[in-house]
Amino acid sequence: MKLLGQDLELKFLQPFSLKRPDGRDWTFQLSPLPLGFQKKLRDKGITPPTPPVKISRDSTGKPIRDHAGQVVTFTDLNSAEFLSDSELYHQRVAVLAVVEALRNDSSVCFETVPPEVDGTNGLSWGDFADAVFQELEQAGFTPGDLLAFCDEICRISNMLDGHLREAQANFSSLPVNSSS
Repeated sequence: MKLLGQDLELKFLQPFSLKRPDGRDWTFQLSPLPLGFQKKLRDKGITPPTPPVKISRDSTGKPIRDHAGQVVTFTDLNSAEFLSDSELYHQRVAVLAVVEALRNDSSVCFETVPPEVDGTNGLSWGDFADAVFQELEQAGFTPGDLLAFCDEICRISNMLDGHLREAQANFSSLPVNSSS
């Protein structure tokens, strides 16, 4: 794409510093997320979990039926497994956003090799995100550090809403209840 006859520079770095408790700063060079980031996540198998569907029952335990005689169902947004899977999904999105935003920072190198680089490591993208999360944790990152990264990534990527904003809001938050 050209703007006023000039090729657009698609690569830029934004310095970002994390304040450490001992007074030091860790400075990183962040790049905005590419337009297709969410699609890349889906293509890599990082998708939001689906809440389980349950049968609505009356006070005696019998299935409730609608006017056509069909069993009425509902999605169980409070299922422990669904909540756990949602938290993990949001954590993975946040971690992979950080990895993507650091892609042009030559001072950062993760020990875990991405699946696309080394097909022999047997990792899925979910496994990769989990391993990088462990690396961040071992390096002394806090939940607040991950949130600060996500805030800055959203800012430089011109993201006002979306999955990354949801992910950084609160990794353990309960999803908003909706009726089905």
